[in-house]
This record gives sequence, C-alpha cells and structure tokens, in this order.
Amino acid sequence: MQMLPLMSFMPQQYTDAVLNAKFASFCAEHNKQYTTIAEFEKRAELFKETMAKVAQLNSGNGSYRAGINHMSDWTTEEYEVMLGLKDMDVTPEEPIHAWTGVPNSEGKDWREVKDVVSAVKDQGACGSCWAFSATEAIESAYVIAGNDPVVMAPQELVDCTKSALKNHGCSGGWYYYAYQWLSKNKTMRESDYPYTSGTTGKETTCAYDAAKGVTNVSSYKQVKKNTASIKAAIELGPVNVAVSAGNDVFRNYQSGIVTEADGCPTRVDHAIVAVGWGVEDDVEYYIVRNSWNTTWGDKGYIKIATADGKTGVCGINGYVYYPII
Repeated sequence: MQMLPLMSFMPQQYTDAVLNAKFASFCAEHNKQYTTIAEFEKRAELFKETMAKVAQLNSGNGSYRAGINHMSDWTTEEYEVMLGLKDMDVTPEEPIHAWTGVPNSEGKDWREVKDVVSAVKDQGACGSCWAFSATEAIESAYVIAGNDPVVMAPQELVDCTKSALKNHGCSGGWYYYAYQWLSKNKTMRESDYPYTSGTTGKETTCAYDAAKGVTNVSSYKQVKKNTASIKAAIELGPVNVAVSAGNDVFRNYQSGIVTEADGCPTRVDHAIVAVGWGVEDDVEYYIVRNSWNTTWGDKGYIKIATADGKTGVCGINGYVYYPII
C-alpha cells in the first residue's frame, strides 16, 4: 500500500503565510525564544511537520483529536528524554498475588473530591515520569487517608533511589522501586526538596532529611490486569499506570478518547496516574493525568479507553499499582 506524503495532509488553506503566522502565534503563546536564525528555521520546520502530522491524525474517524502543544517544535530525541519508564522486564509479584476487585459505581473522578488530586505538574527535560507518578499517587492516598494535602517531592526519588540495578535518576526508573525506598524513608515536601531536574536534565546528590519527612508507604499493591479490577482499584484512589507514549497518538493528543482503533502501541515507556474512570457515548475510559504541564493534552489529562487483556489501550493494563499509606 502506497503511503501518502505527510505534507499532503496539510489543509489547502494552510499556505506558507498562514503557517508562518501560526508559528508566530505558537512562539508567543509558549514563550519560545531562539538564539539564532538557523535555530528559528529549524524549529519552524519542525512545527510545520507537526501541523501536518496533526492534520493526518485528525483525517480519520477516531474518537480523539490531535492538536498543537508546547512540544510541537521539538525533535524526536528531545521528546523521548521524558519517556523514563525503564527496567520493567520482570514484574516482582506473580499475577496470582495481584489485587482483584469489582467496581461499585458507574464512574469515579477523584478531581471532583476536594484536595485529592493536586495540580498538574511538569517533569521538564528529565526522564522522571516514574517519580512524578509515585509522588502524585502518594499525595492522593495521603489525603484520602484523612490528612491535609501536601505536594510531595519527586526530586527526592530522582536523587535518592538511583542505583546501578534499579532507578537511574533522569535516565529513567520505575515507581515500584520508588515505593521500595519509601517503605523505609519518608517522602519530603516539594517546598523542602525543590524539583530542579526539569531544567538541568540531571539528578543531584541525595539531600534526604528524615526530620522533614511526611509519610512512608506502608505497602503497595499490583492490580490484576483486567478492567474490573483496575476500575475497582481507582475507586480506592488514584493509581500508577504505565503507558506507551513514544508515538504520535499520545504525543499530539488534545481531547476525546483514545481507543484500540486509534493504533496506540502497547509497549510501555512512560509512567503516569489514573485518577478516575467514566463512560461517554457508550465508550468506557480511564481519566489519566500526565506530568507534561497543562499545555499538553486536555489541560494535562488524557482519556484512554478501557479494554480487557494483559496490555489494554496504550498498554495501560500492564503495570497498575497503588500505594498504601
């Protein structure tokens, strides 16, 4: 089957003048500043390629819409820096020990419960998605357990859980290993351990201070790889999920529901948090928060359709966990 050139999907009304105007608006909206003419021209071309990709993605009959975001002038290499979910070849618990359950509602959105879901964050130029996934799930579990809201410190996990065989700071990791650290050490507040790796792209020396710790993770559960159990777990609180984000569907998502028909791969490379589930036009979906600021997706969120099986849409069923305070 012959593939059409990417630029052939660009709407006819998008003349060079229109594209240049759109790029200028994009630069203003996202405060883009380029130091050389060569850099400007490179980014303009990347932006135009993204515009064509968005048009291509929206040319089908999918139930989601693609759009422009703050990454629309990035290279693939710059984008992939953020995909930091790694070393998950072996699941520590056997499936027989995984948590199972049955949902007791017709949907749940923890954003509607005061203080349970903190504001969307931005991991920046660091493969620390796993650390944000862990701290955000803990923040929610802490409030659900009856405590006042606290913004936890992903920088602690980036710096202090680094080892040769487990987490690797900005080079990637897994929330499972973060929970191992927090079973013996307390998570600190963001205000006491500020996040810097998003700007530098590097971890720093561990500066853990037990005296400023807030809470341990007493335990954590792996959830069975089926829709009923995942929805039931979400009814207890937001859960860690792993997804395939290194693809055009996820990268350019703007609104709607990503389903199996949209071709999102299932090999996971990114850690985020499911904060709810619901039904829209007979399509059941998970409500998932990302750590790429509110300029990505639907104000920082994506809806991913439910599907039974060991992988699920975008691989979301494979590594569902939740912490217990």
